[in-house]
Amino acid sequence: MSKLKIGLSPFQPIVPKQAKKEKPTDAEVSVVQQMTDSKQALKEMAQRQISEIEEARTDMGEDDPKAQRLIEKFKNGKKLTPEEMTYVRKNAPGIVDYIDRIMREREVIELGMKMAPTKTDVQMVAFRASKQIEKHPNPEEREIRAKHLADAKHEYEQTDEYKEKPNSPLDKEEKPVRIKHYKNPKQYAQIAIQAYEHTKNQKVEVTIVEDK
Repeated sequence: MSKLKIGLSPFQPIVPKQAKKEKPTDAEVSVVQQMTDSKQALKEMAQRQISEIEEARTDMGEDDPKAQRLIEKFKNGKKLTPEEMTYVRKNAPGIVDYIDRIMREREVIELGMKMAPTKTDVQMVAFRASKQIEKHPNPEEREIRAKHLADAKHEYEQTDEYKEKPNSPLDKEEKPVRIKHYKNPKQYAQIAIQAYEHTKNQKVEVTIVEDK
């Protein structure tokens, strides 16, 4: 029978040897670096997008209550005064080209109504403009342009210029221009031409009286 030595345990715990820490390979270092770079790139992209959104809001005047009121006024079909346009150019420059383009179209319509010889022709100018607006692919812009057409038509109909126009070509007073008592009949052709140039489409009556 064997004797146990004092101070020694009959069971010795098995302690595994600690594995030697291996140095990461170049491939592993590269993967970690790529992941770090990707995270940094995503962070920078997000920051850039946030910055662009904030710049866009400023560019369109979304952070400026007064600019928004003026833009809303324009979208409702009303003209902006020169002072109001100056404010918009300074505080909402991103929408200036859009406003200028629609206002140029409105000016063309206004000029067409002024040049129309009768009230019926004025209505035809507005009708043709409305048909053109209906073809625009953007619903919001169609609505804005239609409001400006309606406002331009309403404003022109309040002017004395419009009120003085005949209702239709049939209502025109075509008073003939009478040219009489020209002594030299050889001047007939020249006089008729001059009369036509001065009277446009009005009737011209020429009576030649020869010298006796």
